[in-house]
Parts: sequence; structure tokens; C-alpha cells
Amino acid sequence: MKEINIKDLNIKVNIIEILNAVSQKKKIEIEIDGKLHLDDNNESNNPIIFKLDDYEKFPSILDTNSLANNIFKNYKPSINGSICSLIPLGAWQEIIFLNQTKMLYFDHQTDGVELFENKELENLGWNAVACDISYREISDFIESNCNGVLVYYDNEVQFNGFVIVDDIEDTKIKVKDFIIKNIKEKIEEELIDIEADDVIEALEFFEIKV
Repeated sequence: MKEINIKDLNIKVNIIEILNAVSQKKKIEIEIDGKLHLDDNNESNNPIIFKLDDYEKFPSILDTNSLANNIFKNYKPSINGSICSLIPLGAWQEIIFLNQTKMLYFDHQTDGVELFENKELENLGWNAVACDISYREISDFIESNCNGVLVYYDNEVQFNGFVIVDDIEDTKIKVKDFIIKNIKEKIEEELIDIEADDVIEALEFFEIKV
């Protein structure tokens, strides 16, 4: 899985394309690799770092620098010719919000990974907890074994981030196999109480016979 620290990110976009889109009041989305989406239905799994679809809050803008400073005010825009460099760190909270419908989970500084946004994967995680397999273990497995991207903020004091996977079906299969393998190992090593009600329910859920 690709890992991107938002603190180190500098994105370059074509300001001429942005100007033209703004003049036509088109919806603008910028992905984390700088790819522009103008007035289209962006179905990509790539994280979004900027979105503009409401022009009412912006005054009439006459020049390029005023445009950049207004719409990219949290991105420290710097223009050189037709290229505008953006530093998205200041918009980190907004970026988290923009990707809520794409992310599989959010990793909090204090709470860690609390749930998976995909219902089927959340059911896997919920039942795994009864067998002493944590959301942290599952998320670490996903980040090591599944394709996608982890976008995070880490300054050696604070950390939080979110994960978007490329293929949710493949991820569910891999996670289920990982959990079942771990449960069977725990049973063999007598690390879980197979007579506990929640464990019995989990074993039935994963179709593990003891």
C-alpha cells in the first residue's frame, strides 16, 4: 500500500485550466497526484485534496494571483508561469472530510481504528474482536497486504490518517482469510475461551468448527 504524509506533499496544477474552469463555474476536483477533474463524475479511488463547486462565496476575481489566493487560501498557492504549487497541509481537516465516502477507515491519534466503513468488513472486524483480534491488527494487515493508499499526517508528535483501498472485494477476502487463520492458531494455542458466548457466535460467523 502506498503511504503519503500530507506534511511532505507539494502538488502542481495548471492554473490556466483552473482559470478557465472558474470562468465557466465548473466543478473542480484535484486528486492527490495533481490530476484535475472538471465537471465530471469522478469515480476514481484516488484521494481528493481539493474540491470547488460553490462559487457564491467568492467575489469577482480579475487576476491569477487573486484567484489562487482566494480559492486555495489554505493551500499556500505559489504561481510560476502556468504552474500553481499547492501545499495541502493547512487543509488537512477539509481533505479528511472530502474523502469520507471513499475511505475504508480513519486512524485517530488517540482512539486508533474504531470501525470499518464497509458493512461487510465491519462485520468481520466486529466478530474478530471476540476472538482477541483487534481492529489495529486488521488495519495493519490491510496496509501491508492490500493495494491502496494511506494518507496521513505525522509530525512525530501527532498522527492520524485514512485508508482507501483499490479493490474492496479483494480486501474482504484477504481480511477474512487472515482472521480465520489467526482464530485457528489461537484455538490451537488455547488463547481464547471457545466456550464463551461471544466466541461461540464468532466461530459460527466464520464457520470454524471446533
